[in-house]
Amino acid sequence: MKGGKMFLVRLDRDLRIQKIVRRPIEIYGFDEDGEIIDVELVEKTAIVCDACGTQALALTENDLENGLPVGYALCDNEYVYQMVCDSCRRKYFGRLKIYDNLDQVMGEGLCGRGY
Repeated sequence: MKGGKMFLVRLDRDLRIQKIVRRPIEIYGFDEDGEIIDVELVEKTAIVCDACGTQALALTENDLENGLPVGYALCDNEYVYQMVCDSCRRKYFGRLKIYDNLDQVMGEGLCGRGY
């Protein structure tokens, strides 16, 4: 992870992070010459913890009200690296600062407007 200081952003409180997380997965098929012959878009039905893989994470207040656990995006000043549940956050990233949204991070000068 080359970008810089790492931090966490709550998934349910930042629309930019939600937009990144909700993007469909793109799968490309190539022919023998390396030309793209097929593109498949796979919609995500749930966001799971990248560390433990077992929990669906809340993206909205409604998800939280329906019992889904809080999720966090692990970021630096350039990239969103992974999504983690609260128990994995405590286990692996307990020392990182948590922000409600990227505007707070930008206010502290930790990331640029690339998000």
